[in-house]
Amino acid sequence: MSSPDKTEPFQCVGSEGDDDAGRLITVEVIHDFKNILAGILGNLALAKDWSDPKDKAYPFIEAAERVTRHANQLTLQLLAHARGSEWEKSPVCLSRLLRECVDLMVGGSPCQVRWEMDPALRIVDADEARMTQVFNNLLINARQAMEKGGAIDVSLCNVDIGESSGHRLDPGLYVRVSIRDEGCGIRKEHMDHIFKPNFTTKKDGNGIGLASCYYIVKNHGGVIEVDSEEGRGSRFSVYLPAGESVDPHAAPREAAPVRGYGSILVMDDDAMIQQTIGDMLDYLGFQAHFADDGHEALRVYRKAKESGNPFRMVMMDLTVPGGMGGLEAIRKLKEYDKDVVAVVSSGHPNDPVMLQYERFGFKGAIRKPYTLRDLEEVVRQTLD
Repeated sequence: MSSPDKTEPFQCVGSEGDDDAGRLITVEVIHDFKNILAGILGNLALAKDWSDPKDKAYPFIEAAERVTRHANQLTLQLLAHARGSEWEKSPVCLSRLLRECVDLMVGGSPCQVRWEMDPALRIVDADEARMTQVFNNLLINARQAMEKGGAIDVSLCNVDIGESSGHRLDPGLYVRVSIRDEGCGIRKEHMDHIFKPNFTTKKDGNGIGLASCYYIVKNHGGVIEVDSEEGRGSRFSVYLPAGESVDPHAAPREAAPVRGYGSILVMDDDAMIQQTIGDMLDYLGFQAHFADDGHEALRVYRKAKESGNPFRMVMMDLTVPGGMGGLEAIRKLKEYDKDVVAVVSSGHPNDPVMLQYERFGFKGAIRKPYTLRDLEEVVRQTLD
């Protein structure tokens, strides 16, 4: 397996043997685009936190934030398209994924979202891009069913299906995601057809949405169920096999914001990202120092430690084109200081280093692009 520090081309798959140069996308392009999104999202988060919610500009900042998040989701869909029929599964925190989908699909609408979440929720092994497509479709349907507004109930919980449950799923532990609306509901005569391709009751519908949801969930070893009554709303429930680990994002978030102290070293080759992360860390109470690659990070870290003012934490970009990336840098840092506290950052969430960061010497991981709250959470967890 090649080193994650190297930039390699990502071939979009069309018909077999298709080598159309127009469909060749490199990881470097995705990396650069996510850096741009990270810069935009970080600055919007700061602008939002510094603004009064009553200010006339506030809803425009929120709208820009949603559009930027949507752009990030499109990069996932682009990669899914590039893979063609190939599925790329990895551990996914559904609590985080659902929050992102709700922000995008329901934010700005007259609908209210009510949450219910098991704090011991398990992670699932899933293709994140395709599961994003599932939940976006279900949320769009819920929103469209209530054009004048209403409540959407989003519930995430673990479900243990036993031998005698009578459920069509095999016995075992599953994560169930339920999305319920108070809309028009589904006619009884339509219930047996809603997951069939090309079936739709919408004037501008194509009948692909729910059919693709059914196919994607089935290929994850799960099922999707619907409970609906005309005039009384609908509930769609997605069951996915549960993983071993607990979703760290499912526990209630602490209300008190981080108010830090000391210095944090940020290693990133992009000046815009350095500026944005520095502003966010400053807002959280830390002093940011910067390094363009691993070599400079080692020099700056060593100098700070020997001067008696060591860094409390180091944030490292996994990939530095043409330079030493986070994977090699953490190895050398650990040789110098076995107690170094480091967080790895990348726009490629399925990279083995991001998925198993502790195995490679990191204390935490954060994926680009991220918000001020995402940064605050990883800093809190890592330094705690």
